[in-house]
Amino acid sequence: MPRTVLIVEDDEPTQLLLAAVMRRAGLPTVIAGNGQAAIDLIETRNDIACIILDLMMPEVDGRAVISYMAAGQHRIPIIVCTAALPRITPEFDPEIIRAVVRKPFDIEHLMTTVTELVDSGDPTLR
Repeated sequence: MPRTVLIVEDDEPTQLLLAAVMRRAGLPTVIAGNGQAAIDLIETRNDIACIILDLMMPEVDGRAVISYMAAGQHRIPIIVCTAALPRITPEFDPEIIRAVVRKPFDIEHLMTTVTELVDSGDPTLR
């Protein structure tokens, strides 16, 4: 069962914090600094169980990653983690976007949400 958490975040201190939190939960991570790097990882890896996604990034942003996921066959659950709090709207597929967390985030809440998604192992999401 895949257990790796893909962290898609352009801010290096936030990348390091999220990786440390996931490591504390016993979850391996891989980091993408922008949406294109995330798409490349999604295409080449089969061990990603969950994505923590920032919406505002240079080059390819988080909304482009969401659109890519919705259009393709990869159904990995996403937790949107952003300073610009969007409401979950019809444009966000609830089968893909499982939570929206505002920065600065509650680390325990985020870790619990990620752990629940990873441990669910829902095969319909891949």
